[in-house]
Amino acid sequence: MENNWEFMKNMNIQEILEKIEYLFERYSLERRATTQPYLLDVVNKKVPGYKYNPADDLIRETLMEHVGSTPVVATALFPYIHDSQVNIGDALTMLAIHDIGELATHDENTFTKKEDKKNVEYEAAMKLLDPYYHSIYDDAENKTSQSAKFAKAIDKITPDIFDYLTPAEITIERFKHFVGIEKEQIVDTIVKHKRPYMLWNPFMTEFHIYLIERLANKLN
Repeated sequence: MENNWEFMKNMNIQEILEKIEYLFERYSLERRATTQPYLLDVVNKKVPGYKYNPADDLIRETLMEHVGSTPVVATALFPYIHDSQVNIGDALTMLAIHDIGELATHDENTFTKKEDKKNVEYEAAMKLLDPYYHSIYDDAENKTSQSAKFAKAIDKITPDIFDYLTPAEITIERFKHFVGIEKEQIVDTIVKHKRPYMLWNPFMTEFHIYLIERLANKLN
């Protein structure tokens, strides 16, 4: 107890509180290219005659919403992956910090992100994260553990679930605006960029196949 008290006296509690405030603010303000379907429903009801614009901040998912939705998907799917090497606690930690670099670099669509942007984002993450989390972040980025592979798969599949839940015309406009592709290219683009992240686990693979088949039917 005495050692703990000495530690507490030496801590700058105000600095820690300000860091938490900064994270809340930046995660809440940083907008992603993903459309949040339930937020879209609210806007449609509250703004008479609202016309969808994929670049409109009103319906674009915040980074806070993305970071918040991934643990929901992770905990829902975890019981089905049957991989004893996946530690759900480690995976949830990775999902909580995996996009922290975007607080400094801003969001870049997964389909258009270049390697140099990834490097800048990595450097920003290293500056923002306490050193305690550096090895965990590296694991998440390099997918060296089964837990990291699971976390990365969840990060990639969550926006696909939102597209499945969003009206087809919204998804089509979103991909045209942010990725520069037409309706006929959407499914192939998703499969090319995201399916490799599912192949480490049979359930994740089958779940993604099923999800994208449902999405393809919706788009057609």
